[in-house]
Amino acid sequence: MASARVLDGARGGGSVLRVGLGLAIALQHPIRVINIRQGRPNPGLQAQHLASLRAAAQLCQARVEGAYLGSREIEFHPGPIQIDLLKVQIETAGSVALALQPIQIALARCTRPVTIEIIGGGTYVQWAPPIAALEHVTFALLSRWGVPGHLEVEREGFYPKGGARVRAHFGPAHISQSFDLSEQGRLREIRGLSLASHHLQKSRVAERQAEAARKLLSQELPRVSLEIETRYAETLSPGSAVVLWADCEKTLLGGDALGERGISAERVGEQAASALLAELRSGATLDRHMADQIIPFLALFGGRFLCAELTDHVKTNIWVAEQITGRRFTVAERAGIWEIHCVVPWSI
Repeated sequence: MASARVLDGARGGGSVLRVGLGLAIALQHPIRVINIRQGRPNPGLQAQHLASLRAAAQLCQARVEGAYLGSREIEFHPGPIQIDLLKVQIETAGSVALALQPIQIALARCTRPVTIEIIGGGTYVQWAPPIAALEHVTFALLSRWGVPGHLEVEREGFYPKGGARVRAHFGPAHISQSFDLSEQGRLREIRGLSLASHHLQKSRVAERQAEAARKLLSQELPRVSLEIETRYAETLSPGSAVVLWADCEKTLLGGDALGERGISAERVGEQAASALLAELRSGATLDRHMADQIIPFLALFGGRFLCAELTDHVKTNIWVAEQITGRRFTVAERAGIWEIHCVVPWSI
């Protein structure tokens, strides 16, 4: 039996655990994570991390040690993926997108279809990709590359009560080449979603967000096709968000903003539009969410991309991927843009 690769969780919080679990399953290699979330106000596994760990274990019938609230060390011995349906319960408003992250990595080398049903959690929460960005950027890009998947959002969830209900459907993976994104290509169109809970419908929050985003984008990109859907959802907690995505000839880029108390609907729309415009102007080929999410896939299959900022999440995910796979990433900054590159011999 292979010895477990040791990861120091103090280097990057929950992302060390999520990326580590996904790669451990994909490569069928055990891992041990120590010092989980060390230095945080509430160190150790919290509810959302425990939900991800248990879901990953159920996916591959793993043997796990240390799977309890507050645990600062876990050991994870994965088995083969042999299930078709996995049900995941998130008791808090923890991010649905982050709960799906290790599963999506794990399934990148899986040749069977798998459906994940998530009950609870938040689809739009701070410090995590919004579910619409996951669907229209992450899933869409990975599907182009050979990791097919799509989402069904039956119920949205905002902080603090969550209560989302989401189904993620993954088809058999069939990646046949490295992931190469070295240019944006021509901007073809921009689409988006302005979402608000039913509590905010009387104030026309969804419409006001969309109108503000549309105005700014139209001013900057007057010749580009633009469509932003407005939608209200029955949710347990009030909230709103704007998610935008740009369909470029060679890639997809996203920009988003989450509604907050004391911030006008118009400002939320402008923030999302400004975020997308900044990505487009920078020359990046992956946005701030996708840049760190793609790292484990590059470690498995190779590739390159450009990003506008070398975030802590990108750095952490590179470190985790290198520790588990033994592969090496090159990171170079040129004229204000970062190129991330990983070479993998194509004997997969």
